[in-house]
Amino acid sequence: MQRIQEMIKVEMTYSTANYASELEIIWLDLQRRSNCHYFLSWDWFGSWLQQVKQPFYLLKATINNEVMALAVIFEKECKVLGLRSKTQWWLNRTGEKEFDQSWIEYNDFLVDKKYEYELRHALILFLSKQDKWSEFIAGMLSNKAEKTLDDLSHNKRNIIEDFGYQINLQDINTSYKSEVLSRNTRQKINQTQRLLSQEGCLSFSIVTSQKEKLQTLSTVGDFHINKWKNTTTPSGFENPTFVSCFKAQLMNEHSEIATLTLNNKPIAYLINYLYKERVYFYLSAFSNEFEGKIKLGMYLHSLTIEHYREKGLKYYDFLAGKARYKQSLSNSEYTHNMCCYYKYSLVYLIENLLRKSKQRLGY
Repeated sequence: MQRIQEMIKVEMTYSTANYASELEIIWLDLQRRSNCHYFLSWDWFGSWLQQVKQPFYLLKATINNEVMALAVIFEKECKVLGLRSKTQWWLNRTGEKEFDQSWIEYNDFLVDKKYEYELRHALILFLSKQDKWSEFIAGMLSNKAEKTLDDLSHNKRNIIEDFGYQINLQDINTSYKSEVLSRNTRQKINQTQRLLSQEGCLSFSIVTSQKEKLQTLSTVGDFHINKWKNTTTPSGFENPTFVSCFKAQLMNEHSEIATLTLNNKPIAYLINYLYKERVYFYLSAFSNEFEGKIKLGMYLHSLTIEHYREKGLKYYDFLAGKARYKQSLSNSEYTHNMCCYYKYSLVYLIENLLRKSKQRLGY
């Protein structure tokens, strides 16, 4: 290990979105040598990065001039107590809602799997020695990635504490519904199928072609906007940057759309990404014509999960979010957090005390 550590060279250079086409080449090469999740593949991350107009730092580790690790860091200036400025570094995010509404999960460094431990150690050591940042923010992080970043600073607070849910499809022998779901959940799904079937002809399909996926985009957006329009969380489809990014991601070969129609009319969609034998459920969109006992999401998920199990995929991942339906439909969970690592100072001590006071008062 000591010899490898001595061979690793870490550097950080200032860059812009204009560099994205050149970055794509080295990113794809490293991606093939990594164990990364889909959100660090160029199909997802590159589509997002090309929508971002802000400059960034490119963090890079090499061994004998071969790129062995990469990450993108965005810098953001913020006020502390409305007075003093602090510098935040965001890992593979901008810190701006307009761009980060395309939500990254399994955030991490992109590293060559051959020397993963040594490379992570070198990157963290390099970042810990940088004087410019006051806060280093990363998320959403798997437990493995979070443990790596915990060496960055002894001072840490969790911005978001969450769980992700998934189904290990390899554990299912004959039927997802009978082996994973509770009796109550099965009843809800069967009831939904029965009630919908009484209204006409139900049809389930998986959309894979670019042309067909593009044709669904307008309806998916309308369904999604209608669902979130009266909530505190606006739909991403009202954000042009999100729409551009999502459209680009939807056009690549890793995206598929599970579709449910009633009398040839679409009533529900699930947008999924398939990568390295794992299905990532990213976004849903449902007609608002059905309420009460009709559980469109649970029913469509059950059909989709069984479809991918029969195709031989290994995991169906609901990603982060403590939604009850995810818990009901899954058979395992994992932590997924967003963390802020900060450098100690009197100002930050006061800021943290005020933050905790607000939390106790319920603000």
